Amino acid sequence: MGSELVPAVYGDVVFIARRLRALDAEEILPLIWSGRPEDLAAVSCSTGWFSTVALFNGKPVAAYGAYMQRPQFFRVWMFATDDWLRVALAVTRDIRQRMMPAMLETGAVRADCWSMDGHDVAHRWLEMLGAVREASLEDYGPT
Repeated sequence: MGSELVPAVYGDVVFIARRLRALDAEEILPLIWSGRPEDLAAVSCSTGWFSTVALFNGKPVAAYGAYMQRPQFFRVWMFATDDWLRVALAVTRDIRQRMMPAMLETGAVRADCWSMDGHDVAHRWLEMLGAVREASLEDYGPT
């Protein structure tokens, strides 16, 4: 079977959110009001516009998407389980071939993504996608 990309639905996204990679959980869950994976899944599914789940052999592994936060300004997001490397290539291709062109077609001038200091895997992947690190924020998130 291998990798398959499907529209995000709560059941798949909550499966992923309950099994986050350690750094994803450390980075994301403290920024959710409740800190609960179930609420991360609900928020992720409710953002609309573009949200996708990557499956590997039918098992949810990664969720990602984008939404227009303000005119021409997108917020992009992604989180995964420890099986991330099994779907990384398929997700990367989809973002480059489908998601990024779709954002540009709307007239987007910016896609914003925040990642935690020390999450080097995320930083390298974002840079490979063309992201440019602009700033570091102190005291962002829980203390």
